Amino acid sequence: MNTIPMREFGSTLTDRADGKKAFREILRRTTFPASLDFSGVVSLGSSFGDEVILAVAERQGNSITVLHANKVIQNAIRRSVEDSEVTVSFPD
Repeated sequence: MNTIPMREFGSTLTDRADGKKAFREILRRTTFPASLDFSGVVSLGSSFGDEVILAVAERQGNSITVLHANKVIQNAIRRSVEDSEVTVSFPD
């Protein structure tokens, strides 16, 4: 499984437009399935999460693995997927 280092998109990921831009970059250079690594990221807004988390999960059977996410980020991800069919795994 490939790992996408989310820190490349910033340490505070909040804006919907930035999420769309990040997802376009992820599509350009990633082979799925992939996990998202939030090492070095301190916060995630639901708008950014909607654009990235849901879109990545959709490309891999509505499932996603999230690595090194602090509690703030985990909660934002849970909010982003709560009304969807997406399953999120936080293995660490």
